[in-house]
Amino acid sequence: MWIASASHVRQSLTAFADQLRFGIPILVIGLAALLAVTLALALTEGLTWVTAVIAANAVASIAIAVIAIVIAEGEKISADRSEDAVRSYSEMLCTHFLVSKSDTQGRFYEANDNLLRRMGYTLDELREQPMGALCSGVYSPDYLAEMWGTVNSGKTWSGEFCDRAKNGSLVWIKAIVIPWKGKSGELESITTIGVDVTEQRSAELELKRAHARLEAFVKHAPASVAMFDTEMRYVAHTERWLQDYGLEQSSLVGLNHYDVFPEVPARWRAKHARILAGAPAERSEEERFVRADGSENIIRWEVRHWSTPDGVVGGMMMLTEEISERKKLQDKLWRLAKLDSLTELPNRRLFNETLREAIASKSMNENAMGVALIDLDHFKEINDTLGHDAGDELLKIIATRLKGALGGSDVIARLGGDEFAVLVLGRQHEAEIYAALAAIEREFEDPIHLSGTLRSCSASIGVTIFPRDATEPGDLLKNADLALYRAKSLGRGRTERFSAHLRAELDRRVELQKDVLDALTRNEFVTYYQPIVPKDLAAPPSFEALLRWRHPTQGLLTPNSFEEIFEDPKVALAIGNRVADLVLRQIASWERQGLEFGRVAFNVTSADFAFGCFARRLKAKLEMFNVQPNRLCIEVTERVFLGSGAVHVSEALEQLHKLDVEIALDDFGTGYASLSHIKAYPIDRLKIDRSFVKDMQTNKDSLSIVQAIAQLGRSLDLHITAEGVENKEQALLLSSMGCGSLQGHYFAKPLTEKDVPSFLAAKRPFGSLVA
Repeated sequence: MWIASASHVRQSLTAFADQLRFGIPILVIGLAALLAVTLALALTEGLTWVTAVIAANAVASIAIAVIAIVIAEGEKISADRSEDAVRSYSEMLCTHFLVSKSDTQGRFYEANDNLLRRMGYTLDELREQPMGALCSGVYSPDYLAEMWGTVNSGKTWSGEFCDRAKNGSLVWIKAIVIPWKGKSGELESITTIGVDVTEQRSAELELKRAHARLEAFVKHAPASVAMFDTEMRYVAHTERWLQDYGLEQSSLVGLNHYDVFPEVPARWRAKHARILAGAPAERSEEERFVRADGSENIIRWEVRHWSTPDGVVGGMMMLTEEISERKKLQDKLWRLAKLDSLTELPNRRLFNETLREAIASKSMNENAMGVALIDLDHFKEINDTLGHDAGDELLKIIATRLKGALGGSDVIARLGGDEFAVLVLGRQHEAEIYAALAAIEREFEDPIHLSGTLRSCSASIGVTIFPRDATEPGDLLKNADLALYRAKSLGRGRTERFSAHLRAELDRRVELQKDVLDALTRNEFVTYYQPIVPKDLAAPPSFEALLRWRHPTQGLLTPNSFEEIFEDPKVALAIGNRVADLVLRQIASWERQGLEFGRVAFNVTSADFAFGCFARRLKAKLEMFNVQPNRLCIEVTERVFLGSGAVHVSEALEQLHKLDVEIALDDFGTGYASLSHIKAYPIDRLKIDRSFVKDMQTNKDSLSIVQAIAQLGRSLDLHITAEGVENKEQALLLSSMGCGSLQGHYFAKPLTEKDVPSFLAAKRPFGSLVA
């Protein structure tokens, strides 16, 4: 309670002191009035003047004491107020400011807690730091030298510091540096008062970095971007915009877009107006832009409006991508992928795609469509006789003729090699399709000038009709291929239409192939041996191994009954391997029996050479059966040099020739390039085809051919064998021409391996005929 009363009294005294301090005249007047009242009372009460004087003195003393107390209390209150203000200022400095004192060398000796806490140092640690130890290096030495120059001159300096805290972080301080001088005017110390602006400066730096990144992006973005206001004036753009359009200006900002590009077409200007009116974004994946100078850009573009924060359309953004070079590359890649590089016609891939699209569109109507496959006849012979350059030239000429023969809606493609495909479109009736194919046939009637010569060229064509024959792309191509195969098997140079029986024949071939493969596993294939009688009676006869199939239901079949299966390389190779094994096993058996015989020959096909290791495989077989190479003869026909394995034939024959395996060219005279084959390959023997021997006694041309072959053989030092000798007169005539050996039914029909020993043991009645 006292405390409260004392507090109240103090408050009253304080208030009084304040009034006293600001109203001394009023106090003096009041004391004088009090004294006058006292004297008046004394006199009125009849007191003596002495008493009155004493009373007055008492009153005056009391008044003076009261005044003294009041003045003293007022001074104390004033002192307390000053102390509170200093304390308040001190607290404010410690809380909100970073304060330090340093000597004239810049070494700290005082610092407030706020500075120590912010920098992470104790006062002792701070005092130990050398001059400039807290500098971060952000500001240059010149900047700090200017600050020291100002302070040393006795002036206050204001600015920013960037110091480094104990943990390595940067501390930005906005400060004033106050110099303190002694009585003689020399600099004694420096006081620094600052505020921490690190967050502000960090935000400003980040904003500057973000702005710099934005500027760099706008300037160097790998895209053509431009920003316009509502009047189509440039607000910003990328460097790529200038580059893509070949502009020489360093900046377009402020220029009108239509002044920069006066050639902008009206449809684009209308589009810009729509966008500036608030329409949705528009874009195009590819559009050609023709410049005023006639140059052309192929661009991909997108335009959209941009809005101000209040939602008002502020202008338009335009993004374009110059794709001229990309388009050229795409076109090049497309041509590589979809066009034949030699003829510039669609290739197999593009033809198949076009066929699928045509079927999809045709399914909506009843129009007919023709699919034809064209195969040039004897194209391989052109390459072999005139060279591959001539073959390429022929293909280009044929491509040009085909394009000239057909209408603009038809599709012509080169599928590969000498095979072309035609898609006959836009015809309402089948007769129109056949008329188009007839036009193609007429193009092959005229000879072709090739390598300085006039060459005839024919083609085999197979055709199928959509939707009559099939409705699926694969089935149509299979049908056309079957018809083409039919045309080639009937002699080439003709057009064959697909029919259902061709599919049946294919099914039969597939079944035959399966039967042949089964026959191989059941060992139904055997070899018969036809003697080859030498002119020299002292020499033993040789033999040609002939393949036979002991069919379980059809009996003994010759290769003519199943020759079509040799068109399958894998099946033909399997049969070839089986024949080689049978022949070598038989040779080894006859040798063990002590029989005297010459070489044993057997035919090889293109499939034997197709995989490039025929010589190595045959050598391994010779070693396996322990048969010497000079016991063997390989008979090849011209088809071997023209087949799929032709690239491996030369190497294989050379290797076999070096092993002393004899190489015979069978059916000589029936082909087109036999003379070149004699020159190109290591041929040891020529076999005159039976077709010339058969009628040489009645046909002068056949006789002349046989005589020419015999003469050629003698000139080239080649052995000559005549096939198909059926009578004594033929034998005598051929012998007189110089044929070294004869083969035919006149001497013996093909023998089983069991009949060969008795044939060799018997006296040959025909010896005198060939002597």
